Amino acid sequence: MYSKILEEKKQKVDGGKKLSGQKYLESIYLGGGTPSRLSIPKVSELLKYVRDHFPWSENIEITFEMNPEDVTPEYLDDLAKIGVNRLSLGGQSFQTSTLGKLGRCHTVSELRCACEAIANSPLNNWNIDLMFGIPEQSIAMIKKDVEEALSYKPPHISLYGLEIHERTPFGQNAKIRKWVTEHQEQYEKMYLWATDRLEKAGLLQYEVSNFSKKGNEGRNNLLVWSGQDYLGFGAGAHSFKEQTRRGNIRSIKSYLNLLEKRTLPTEFKEQLTTTQLATEFLMLGLRRSEGVNLDNWLNRFGLHWGTQEEKYVHSLCEQGYAIRKGSSLCLTPKGMLIADRITVQLMPSDS
Repeated sequence: MYSKILEEKKQKVDGGKKLSGQKYLESIYLGGGTPSRLSIPKVSELLKYVRDHFPWSENIEITFEMNPEDVTPEYLDDLAKIGVNRLSLGGQSFQTSTLGKLGRCHTVSELRCACEAIANSPLNNWNIDLMFGIPEQSIAMIKKDVEEALSYKPPHISLYGLEIHERTPFGQNAKIRKWVTEHQEQYEKMYLWATDRLEKAGLLQYEVSNFSKKGNEGRNNLLVWSGQDYLGFGAGAHSFKEQTRRGNIRSIKSYLNLLEKRTLPTEFKEQLTTTQLATEFLMLGLRRSEGVNLDNWLNRFGLHWGTQEEKYVHSLCEQGYAIRKGSSLCLTPKGMLIADRITVQLMPSDS
């Protein structure tokens, strides 16, 4: 579960006492695991515990991740009653073969029932995750997934491309790695078609993988991408506060054992350097459709560009990867496909 902190309130009256400089939670995100396996009393207890220890903003957004097989109208009604006001559904695909390759537990029928239940629930702010670039997934299949997702009129859709990491089962499978390498052009076509289709449906892209109706952007996402502090609780959770990143131990057993010994279950802690902060600020900004104000970025971190970086920006715009709006550089959907590569190229060589 992640508690995101956005803004600092200068003054607030609380029990007759003025609190100056107090930070208030703007977003709580229960996910990164399987929170929908918890009973409603347990979820309510968890939220109460957070509220008892952290002051909340009056318009806090509380997002709850759900697996399709856990969705019922009764559970949704109860979530709304205890304060949850946003859902994120891990749908991934409406194709049985694709779900099988991803190792998902739910069926297509369960996903459809879940979407129908959410669309008719009190929780009208919700997201569905879709994935593309899966081995043997055709362009026609991802088109069908997007169209079916849109039929339920979600105000937000997340579109994630398959990423291959060495330590994952996919990363250790030579056939899958080969398939992904040989289908990069298809991967790009899927993404570019989907970004265009979602925009035509009224879901505007505000980040590499996220599309929403105006006003339904995920606050949790926006806070992270704007470089704000956040606190992570639970096994494997990460936190970022005062330019320091921490990560908890991933093993639940080890995590609980350390807590029982009243020891923080921290796996790593790192103080980011100015160069690391500058790189992250640039990387996160380029992920957003509004882009990065280059002048502000360079001044903030004391960086200096030469002709090499200026020429690179010019070439990005000429090739359709980016658009220059005054001092801001905004990536096009085509450019967002190579955002990480662009970030590396834009960092001054002497930084």
